[in-house]
Amino acid sequence: MAIMADLARADALVRAGCYACLKDALAIYQRAAATGDAPAAGLRAIDTALLLALRERELGLGGGRALELAIDLASRQPVPFDIGVFRSVADVQPWHANGVPEERTDASLGPLRKLNTAWPRWREQLEHGAAHDVVRAYYLLSLDCAIRPILGDAGLEPWKAPPGAPPILKFRAGICPLAFDEEAVGDLLEHDPRFAEAHFFLGQLAFSKGALRTAERHLVESLDALPELGAAWVTLGHVYLMMEDIDAASDAYRRAHAAIPGQRQAMLGEAKCLGHLGHHAEAVAILDDMERLGTWYMGETYYWRAWNRHRLKQYDAANDDVAAARNRLPMDGHVDKLAGFIALARNEVPRAESEFRAAVTHVEGRGASDCEARYYLGSVQVMQRKWAEAAPNFERAEPCYAGSQREFAKRLEMIRSSDLPEARKARLVAAKERDIAGARLQEARSAFNAAVAHANLGDLEKARPFAERSAANPDLAAQAKALLDRIGKSAPRF
Repeated sequence: MAIMADLARADALVRAGCYACLKDALAIYQRAAATGDAPAAGLRAIDTALLLALRERELGLGGGRALELAIDLASRQPVPFDIGVFRSVADVQPWHANGVPEERTDASLGPLRKLNTAWPRWREQLEHGAAHDVVRAYYLLSLDCAIRPILGDAGLEPWKAPPGAPPILKFRAGICPLAFDEEAVGDLLEHDPRFAEAHFFLGQLAFSKGALRTAERHLVESLDALPELGAAWVTLGHVYLMMEDIDAASDAYRRAHAAIPGQRQAMLGEAKCLGHLGHHAEAVAILDDMERLGTWYMGETYYWRAWNRHRLKQYDAANDDVAAARNRLPMDGHVDKLAGFIALARNEVPRAESEFRAAVTHVEGRGASDCEARYYLGSVQVMQRKWAEAAPNFERAEPCYAGSQREFAKRLEMIRSSDLPEARKARLVAAKERDIAGARLQEARSAFNAAVAHANLGDLEKARPFAERSAANPDLAAQAKALLDRIGKSAPRF
């Protein structure tokens, strides 16, 4: 009687369908099968391993071996026991990209080629009995999710679970990326808190909508229950980076990198954060590893290694890296601007001018703006005494920095009014106040440099209002006052 009660409990866990439920059910079935007193337990263990095989792919748990276990257990069954259709469908189910190294994603492309021709046969095999078989129904829902556009072209509707379907099928139907049902997934979680992975999917959705605080809450909940969920650590790193909480982002990416060696988003995110935190040598070491791994995010790898090497004053190596980045990101204004800074550090002033001009062209060609690119374009022109060319660049940089301050102020108000923990809020407020102060100083510097350029062109009246505005900033007040005095005395050159 005890073994029957165990099997009933395992059956209920499978119908519930959460990841932890399936793992617990599999353990119960395997223990029962080992006793030899419950012949059905072995078959149910195979079914549960097959369900776990798809869940591992949905969550990006690339270290899981559920499909291999199902194949091994099935091989012990008497002929003609066959799980061929399940193996085929599992092979074409994509691994969650955030949860596995990119090589794992590449490896799935081969089996995917079978999908276009084999899906009608697989679908027919799965449909037979799907209304009464959870495993067939789950695999059919997964297959239809993967081929949803193909079904539409063929004039077919995706299979729908019958009324009263167990939670596991509602979950699978709800998380299909092309038809994500936020309400259904949320309802499942409300009725069964064991569905921790539902938090992961809801967190991803919130992140895609820019609801960062909501995304953070869901992702943290999923990780509290499933700390091995590397894909959630990667996404949480993205969330914190968007929040500009570099310390928290660095920790999330570090955990993801440790959990999923070779996962490039985690590695690149960690390197970015380390660089912004001033740990440039550590960032370079990770980027060296990314270069050795090759193939994925190579433009970004070379860009961020150049960025960190520039700050380490390794200017020749940084120059080689920025050239490699440009080969892969040929019209990226950030690459151009970094190349300008590196050229300036190497005392290649004419080249720096060319690089900053390219940055302005590429950024503004996309309808955006880059205050730094404008400012430093003007600066290198001043170095060459190209006053007429420099003046308009400083004129445009001044309102650009004023606009940056307004954006920073909006962000600051959002932080202050948020429900973040006080210590974290204080850290983010301080960082944003530094951003505002920096942009304010650059606005004043832009006005001062515009005044100098116009004065050197002999247009003192045009120079005066720029000098007066720059004098309002305490850091430039003395210089601006001296300039105004000279303008008042009609001194033409500076």
